[in-house]
Amino acid sequence: MIANQENIVNKNYFGVKHYNVKIVKEKLSPIRFIINVISYAVFMWLILIGITLLIYIADTKIRAAKGDFTPPKYNAYVVLTGSMIPEILPNDVVITKRTEGEKLKVGDIITFIPSDTRISNIIVTHRILNKYYDATTKKFTYQTKGDNNNTPDFTLAEDQNIIGRVIFKIPKVGYIQALLATRGGIIIAILIPALVILSYDLMKLGRNIMRSKNKSKTKIVRG
Repeated sequence: MIANQENIVNKNYFGVKHYNVKIVKEKLSPIRFIINVISYAVFMWLILIGITLLIYIADTKIRAAKGDFTPPKYNAYVVLTGSMIPEILPNDVVITKRTEGEKLKVGDIITFIPSDTRISNIIVTHRILNKYYDATTKKFTYQTKGDNNNTPDFTLAEDQNIIGRVIFKIPKVGYIQALLATRGGIIIAILIPALVILSYDLMKLGRNIMRSKNKSKTKIVRG
């Protein structure tokens, strides 16, 4: 007789041994399940970021090769000030879509480069208060204002300086962008997922070693 081998049946076919092995599905502990979820979530998040960056860079390069230096159709910007509170908070990320002037309307939130030369090096996200059309130039201009500001902006936003209309926002992602902009942040972003995956692999290796030791202690007695 063979002890501790109730799930394995030894059969002989033409001098070759065959075994019927019963596979028992291992139950995941809550900790392992959480580690798996976090690891896959981080992995998928990094893949999505990578794909998005590749598409953005490819689109920019292709348009530049064709002589088109206008902003991409879709873009993302971190809002740094509280001028649009409560609609948009500091460190929210706004996603913009390039939109033709005739399709923009009063009440839309737009991202644009100010006409005021004193602040033309910054990008502003404000709401359209009024919209004007110049029949001579056949261009639109827009009076804009931050929801949290007391007065409208000093100058009108010009059609050619509109980057896009805000289509949705991602709350607080700007904190991640600010972290990744630092050398330490990049290290942390790489190190934490790596440590999570490494810890899980070490735990799995340790369990496998313990199982191997337990199996080696099991004696097979033949009668």
